Amino acid sequence: MPQVLIDNLDDPRIAKYRHLKRTNQTRDDDQFVVEGEKLLERLVESVFPLASVLATERHAPRVEAIIPSDIPFYVVSPDLISVIVGFNFHRGVLACGYRRPWPDLADLVGRAERSTIVVCPELNNPENLGTIVRIGDVFGVDAVLVGGSCPDPLSRRVLRVSMGTSLRLPVIVREDLDTELNRLRSDWGFELMATVVDPRAEPFESVPRPERLALFMGSESEGLDPHWIHQCQRQVTIPMRQDAESLNVAVAAGIFLYHFSLTKGGVSLTGGTPKPQR
Repeated sequence: MPQVLIDNLDDPRIAKYRHLKRTNQTRDDDQFVVEGEKLLERLVESVFPLASVLATERHAPRVEAIIPSDIPFYVVSPDLISVIVGFNFHRGVLACGYRRPWPDLADLVGRAERSTIVVCPELNNPENLGTIVRIGDVFGVDAVLVGGSCPDPLSRRVLRVSMGTSLRLPVIVREDLDTELNRLRSDWGFELMATVVDPRAEPFESVPRPERLALFMGSESEGLDPHWIHQCQRQVTIPMRQDAESLNVAVAAGIFLYHFSLTKGGVSLTGGTPKPQR
């Protein structure tokens, strides 16, 4: 589709991009928005169909080379794009994708001999979710399972912080987490492991890696609710000096996942060649 120049703020074709800061609650929408060329590339490569693209005149030639020719492509002036989205926007590119459900857990982990799932029943901060997803992708996590009150995995902030890895790593939202946990434990033999701030828990470095691991991370302010801890077979902790503040949940997730991605000999089990950091 050729470039379509937009000069009217009320043009209905760009409604999905209008006032993004005020309309960031997109969980119930059939589309979601990504920001910047890098996330546009990852959206194009993902399982989520591309719906449309909005870019400034300066970015238009590069964007046109990335997107399929049949996708609606709207072009605006640099000044107008900030007015449309409702804040100073310097990345120059926005795109909408259509939501699609991820495969069922049975398809993701049911047949795997070795598997890791991160379970976040009650996260509050989208930046923490985005960081956990990005870290999980690095260390070979198969899926992130989150409760219904957690941030939308396809919100702009989660997508931005995760650098688009939430378009590749399944982040499965379930209102009824208990049912999924029963399946993990009973049907597929996962060991459920609670991460806690408790000196009575097992220090993480002494805990062997189970073949199938469901690692529970708590909320930012309260940690894991006892309901979730009681469902787990083990409790593990990161030893800290006395009177130290607890670690940020995403930082703690990185420490745990690094440990459980290694063999006893320190050889990485995630495989592949590390990608350059961005």
